Amino acid sequence: MATASAEFETGRDAALAGDFACARLHFDTAVSILRPPGAPPPSTGVEAFSIELYDGIQRYEALAGATEEAGTSHGEVSPELAADLEAPEPTPAEIASARAALDAEMPEVTSDVPVVVNDSVLRLLAAFQSDSLHDKISAGLTRSGRYLPMIHSVFAEEGLPQDLAMIAFIESSFLPHARSPKAAHGIWQFMPRTGRQYGLTSNGFVDERSDPEKATRAAARYLTYLHDLFNDWYLVMAAYNAGEGKILRAMQRTGARDFWELARTNAIRNQTKNYVPAFLASVLISKSPSRFGFEYTPEPPLSYETLVLDRPVDLQRLSESSGVSLDDLQTLNPELRLFITPRQPEGYELRIPAGSGETFRLAYASVPTAKTPTFKTHVARKGETLPRIARKYGVPVSMVASANALSPRTKLTRGEEILIPEKPAPQKKAPVETASRSSAPKSPKSAAKTTKKKTGDAAPAVAASSTAKPKSYRVKTGDTLYRIAVRHGVSVAEILAVNGLGGSPAIKPGDHLKIPTGK
Repeated sequence: MATASAEFETGRDAALAGDFACARLHFDTAVSILRPPGAPPPSTGVEAFSIELYDGIQRYEALAGATEEAGTSHGEVSPELAADLEAPEPTPAEIASARAALDAEMPEVTSDVPVVVNDSVLRLLAAFQSDSLHDKISAGLTRSGRYLPMIHSVFAEEGLPQDLAMIAFIESSFLPHARSPKAAHGIWQFMPRTGRQYGLTSNGFVDERSDPEKATRAAARYLTYLHDLFNDWYLVMAAYNAGEGKILRAMQRTGARDFWELARTNAIRNQTKNYVPAFLASVLISKSPSRFGFEYTPEPPLSYETLVLDRPVDLQRLSESSGVSLDDLQTLNPELRLFITPRQPEGYELRIPAGSGETFRLAYASVPTAKTPTFKTHVARKGETLPRIARKYGVPVSMVASANALSPRTKLTRGEEILIPEKPAPQKKAPVETASRSSAPKSPKSAAKTTKKKTGDAAPAVAASSTAKPKSYRVKTGDTLYRIAVRHGVSVAEILAVNGLGGSPAIKPGDHLKIPTGK
């Protein structure tokens, strides 16, 4: 056992250093020393040691798994809560009020996840009740009604505690299109590569990280894996937030064996230190909201059925033909990244309002097949970036980033496949002079003015004398320039040109854009 332990420790050090081939060699040696082929059944002591050794090997071999960890994996949380989780500083009076609410003579809070109430949890409870966060917490809890029944059902199938559903509240405030600056997405904030590892497709047409049900099933598998790794729900939550590799290395470096011990060190970020207390505070509030000054009515659960589409259609046309608003279709199908449904060999399952099956079958039969955008595949080389790849193909970097569910600043790995949307077609300039105007030749100076082009990724600007007046569009949550362009039947380049924007501008909900018309 002593020799096997020494081999295990050498393998552990190699795993933490990133040399996984060396680690596996030492782990295999440890196992063969302890349990050589043909050996008699071990004694009770050796058997117990074997189980402990195998658990340890599984933990450190996990470091050789996904190249990018799930959760936000960079210690980030819902943008609505992030700033307050970084350094919540409620007043002593607010903390005392939170303690008084807990001590009130009311029924005990019961949870299927261990609930510890300490100073860290009290600080988060007080912060959640503060003026800066109270309304945001209420909005998230109200939204939770749409998804909690589904999450509870999935977790029951997977044998997970029901109250782990509140991780989605801390991650995204139950916003399907929540996105972190590091490209984590959806109510469970999966990173792109890890989303794919757990079965979530992300391409130019769909991003299943935004589908609450599909992402919940992926999150259930990931949480199960983390619990097998750590066997402690608090460490599981910390790993979901910061990444399992960071938590394993922090435990190795500090010798900490539980979350609270680890949180007393400087080995993890403040947001990760506050993540578990925030989860516990949210569980306490959800169990007895009025006790903590919250009054809200949960939204009703989403109710829908599915219609299998064997050809792509434009959601706008389908909306008009069925009489169901485009917003309602988008709410039921948040994974769609375009306003055109994808073409899939097995058919695409479109979610539609419950009881509307016959209406949609008739509507589907009446709308024409939509033309789907085409994509090329580029295999990233060492050191390549999205902006460099976009320039190579003459496509705005915003379109490339959107098609791959990535941030324009994402670091690419060699061999990674990047989807390249079709290059925007060059737009013809409208004539400046009409037939009724004088046909006298222009001076060289005035002629130069009419042929001047914008620099950068934008297409030539639409002539000022065009009779087609652009219409106004208000950017919605989840919109990208590419989605807006497809919806309105124009190119991204045209939108950039008519708005006088550069190659890869950032847009946010509430912005107003001019949309070219008269095509």
